[in-house]
Formats: sequence, C-alpha cells, structure tokens
Amino acid sequence: MAADPASGKRAVFVLGLQRSGTTWVANMLHGSGSVAAVAAEDHRGVHESLFFSHFARVFTPLSDRDTCAAFRAAFVSSDYWLLGGLPDETLDDIMSSAKDHAAVFEAMMDAVADRQQAPLWLEKSPHHTLLARALAQRFPAARFVCVIRDSRTLIASRLSAYGRSPRKGPGRLVDIVRGALANALHTRYLRRFAADDPRAHLVQYDALAADPDGGRAALVRALDLPVSPDALVSRFAANTSHDRDPSTRRLSRTDRAAVALGDALGRILPIALLGGIERKRRQARGADWPDWVWKRSGFRP
Repeated sequence: MAADPASGKRAVFVLGLQRSGTTWVANMLHGSGSVAAVAAEDHRGVHESLFFSHFARVFTPLSDRDTCAAFRAAFVSSDYWLLGGLPDETLDDIMSSAKDHAAVFEAMMDAVADRQQAPLWLEKSPHHTLLARALAQRFPAARFVCVIRDSRTLIASRLSAYGRSPRKGPGRLVDIVRGALANALHTRYLRRFAADDPRAHLVQYDALAADPDGGRAALVRALDLPVSPDALVSRFAANTSHDRDPSTRRLSRTDRAAVALGDALGRILPIALLGGIERKRRQARGADWPDWVWKRSGFRP
C-alpha cells in the first residue's frame, strides 16, 4: 500500500549518531515553542522513542491480536508514552483504526503537538538514523535534520559520556578507532541521504557550535518555522560529557592518530557495512532495550 502523500506533514525527524549533537539540536527546536516533543529533565530534554528501531520491530504484526496486546502493554508503560501526557484511551482509539506502526506513531505525535499547541513535532532517536530512507518513504511529507560531527570532538565526548571512565591502554585505542569508523560511515550515509532528499537539512555540529546564530537561522529557513532564529533556545541543561572534568575535551597525540585511522577506514569501506554490522548486532543482542525506556513504570517486556 502506497503511503499517503500527506503522511508526516507535521513531522521532523532528527537523525545522527549518539554524541553527534542530536539532543542539542532537538532541544533548541523544541525550545522554540513551534515544534512539539516528548521531553523531560531526567532524559536530558527531548526523549528518544525507539519506536521504529525497537517497538515496531519487536511487536509485529499489529494484525496479530496477541502481538498487538503485547505492543500496547509495552508502549503504554514506556516513559515516552507517559511523558507525552495523553490518556491511555487515546492510544486505544488510535490503534483501533491505524493500519501500521507508523500510523500509530504519527497519530500519537499529532495529538502531542495539538496538546502543546505547536504546528510541528519532532522525534529524535539515534537508533533511527539508518532507517532514514525507510522513514522518508513512509512519511512523504516529513522533514529531516541530519546532524554530523567531526570525529575528534565526537570521540572526546563519547569516551566520557554518561559519567563513565574511559578505558586505558590498547582498549582505549580500539574504542577510538571503532568510534571514529562508525562516525565516518554514518557521516557518509547522512551526507548521501541529505544530498538525495530535498526534505533533509544537514547540520554540522562543530559549525553550529562555532556560529550558533547562523545555524539557528539555517534551521528556521530549512524547516520554515514561524519563529525568529533567536527563539531556538534549549530549556534544558547542556547534555555534555565534560561537565565533571573539562580536560576530557583534549585527546592525546596517540588518540588523534587512532581517530585518523578510524576516519580513513570509514572513507574507504562500503557504507553497506553499516547495515551488516547492525544486523549482526541485532542477532547477537536482540532488541537490546536500554534501561531508561521504562524508567518510570519498571515494565519489562
């Protein structure tokens, strides 16, 4: 069945690798008041739904009664649903007529946008990045913001992300090479997607950090937002990895050499490698639900 050409007309999907700046961009857009989102302080602002990467993949098909019931129980218990502020009956009404998972999600987010009195809504899940083309096909009227970041600053952020202590010795270098390789491949993927689809706007994190005013103005133009650029201000604390120790921003000479190696590999290896890596990861780890999906309810599928 062909997608409705108007499907996703209020949607903005923010895509990008973890620690690339997606949270900052999403929080700015949400802070403008013109783009609704599911957000909370304990989720560092705009929350990740994992809807298409996890819920839609695990609980399918919705035409099966037991699967549909399991999906409903899991999703209605998730932080994403609970923070949306909608009554559970709304989900039941949506599911009674929705033809697929995408229709469920769009109807839910349209309701969230109505509740927040915003013309648009956004979803930000790094796990959805490699689903960009599938989302573009299913939501012909949606817009996309693709966030990329220089591997050096991204790796410095990832090494100390979420309060963890980086590994030392050879393990640290392996982490750096793998991270830079993943970033280079994701960057190529998003650049190609943005070049192929006029609905996609590419944001380079380091350029945005250097010129926030220019970056905000570009976002307003790309998304045709009914606000001035200076309205794009996050209401949440910065999602930084360096708040405890600013020195973690600096990489050693050996670290930088490892980044350069990972980047070089990412420039010559086929982008299709990303899909293969993701398939192997899913086979080895299953859905791999993060702990924060059901932090408020304690639910487990």
